[in-house]
Amino acid sequence: MDDHLLRFKKDTKYVLIDCETENLCLHSTNNLPWQIGMIKAEGEKKVEEQDLWLTWDRDIDVSKDAARITHFNYDTYKERAKDAKNLFPIVQDWLDNADYIIGHNILGFDIYLLKDYYNYMGADYKHLLPKIIDTNCVAKGVKYGFKFSPREDFLLYQYKVLHTHKRGVRTNLKALGEEFEIDFDPDKLHEALYDLELNLKVWNKLKCMIEL
Repeated sequence: MDDHLLRFKKDTKYVLIDCETENLCLHSTNNLPWQIGMIKAEGEKKVEEQDLWLTWDRDIDVSKDAARITHFNYDTYKERAKDAKNLFPIVQDWLDNADYIIGHNILGFDIYLLKDYYNYMGADYKHLLPKIIDTNCVAKGVKYGFKFSPREDFLLYQYKVLHTHKRGVRTNLKALGEEFEIDFDPDKLHEALYDLELNLKVWNKLKCMIEL
C-alpha cells in the first residue's frame, strides 16, 4: 500500500513561505527581506495566511529591478512594516510546527535569508532543513527523470537536483502554472501571497509525480 505517500495524506500540515527582498544577494549584509508571506495548508487546502512586512536595524534599499518586479512601494512599506524582532515569533512558530516547509527555490534562495533571520534572533535554523520541500527542485527532478527513492535523504536529493542544470528546462512558477493549466494572473506574480497560492496548486500537482 502507498498510503504513506504525501499525496494520500489529508492532514499533513504545510507552511508555504516566500521572501521578497532588496536584491538577489544571499547574505543579510547586503540583502534583507522586506516582506515574508506564509500560507498554512492542511492537505491540499489553505487554512490561514500571514503577510509580514519587516523593518530592520538599517533602512531598506530595494534595487530598481527588485522594486519593478515585486511592485515595491516605499510609502506602503513604511505604513505596513513592523520590527523584525517582534514578527520573528510568528515565523518561528509557523515553521517549527509545520510538518513540511514548502517554497519555490527555497533551497537556492529563501533559506539563506531565513538562516540569517534566525541567526539575527539568536536562534538555530538547522532543524528546519529536513522539512523543506523545494517545488523548483521537485519539478526539475521530474523533468530530468531523476527518480527519488524513499531510501534516499530527500534533502540531499533536492540539492543534487538544484545543482544540476539542463538547457531548455523551465520550472519557474509561471511556466509550471501554464503547464498544469492552473488559472492565474501573470501580472500578479512576485506578490508574496499570490505566488504562494499558485505554489500550493503547483505542489498539489507535483506531489503526484514523486514517491514522497
